[in-house]
Amino acid sequence: MIYFAVFMLLSLGLYTIYGGICGLAPMATAKNLRTASRNEDALKSAFNSLYVKPLLHIVSPCIRLSEIREKRMRTQLARADIRLSPQEYFARSILMAATAAVGMGFLLTLTMPNLLPLAAVFSGIVFFHFHGEIKDRLKAKDRLIESELPKFIRAVVQGMKTERNIIKLLETYLSIAGEGLKYDIEVLIMDLKSGSFDDGMAAFDKRVGNSYVSRLAKALISADKGDNQDSALNYLMSDMGTLAKEMLERELAKRPGRVKMLVIPIVITAVGALFYVIGANLFDSIGAIM
Repeated sequence: MIYFAVFMLLSLGLYTIYGGICGLAPMATAKNLRTASRNEDALKSAFNSLYVKPLLHIVSPCIRLSEIREKRMRTQLARADIRLSPQEYFARSILMAATAAVGMGFLLTLTMPNLLPLAAVFSGIVFFHFHGEIKDRLKAKDRLIESELPKFIRAVVQGMKTERNIIKLLETYLSIAGEGLKYDIEVLIMDLKSGSFDDGMAAFDKRVGNSYVSRLAKALISADKGDNQDSALNYLMSDMGTLAKEMLERELAKRPGRVKMLVIPIVITAVGALFYVIGANLFDSIGAIM
């Protein structure tokens, strides 16, 4: 029993030392971090409601975009789940950049007037940060789409063996769709119900912008016209097995570093406990001999 107690105390001590060396947060701070996160979210919400949104209604009507650019941005904003119009999106970037310029300029004027040009640099950084949010979200969504593609394509190809109605297949899959493809499938279903099959699948292909989805869309368009696409669909499903394997390998390749960081304290603790047990038995043996 005493060996177990010593082992636990030694483990806790070594974990504390290792956490201090590696800069790990103590376990006691987890609750404080969650509380701080909630307070930060509340502060952001209040800032948007009281400052950003009222000014957006004033600034956004002044933004002029071409019809093509506005239509493209509206589609991108919807896919990125940013609930702003294209004009409001541009206005927000300008507004936040102007706010940063005024705030930084005021502080520099009071403290270091010679560095006042830095306010313009900081303003530019803030503008591109907010203006680039849509690209960052779309990149993250593309990764989600790629991770969901094997499940989606397998469901469609397997489902076509018993159900030739693509709309029913998509509606069935929609109940288990992930965040990556859910919006695009919802739009596809509406397009197929309200327009032609070819146009709906072509828009889906263009919206997602993935080579595997492009192959699926072309195969489904041909199948809808009566062409036999079993070979193309089976070959595509086989590629999904390869894609799933590649994604798994990429994910596993990211883990060795994390695993090593976790293994080090375990190894140190095990070695310390081993030496303690050996030393205790050795001293007990020597004491019995003496």
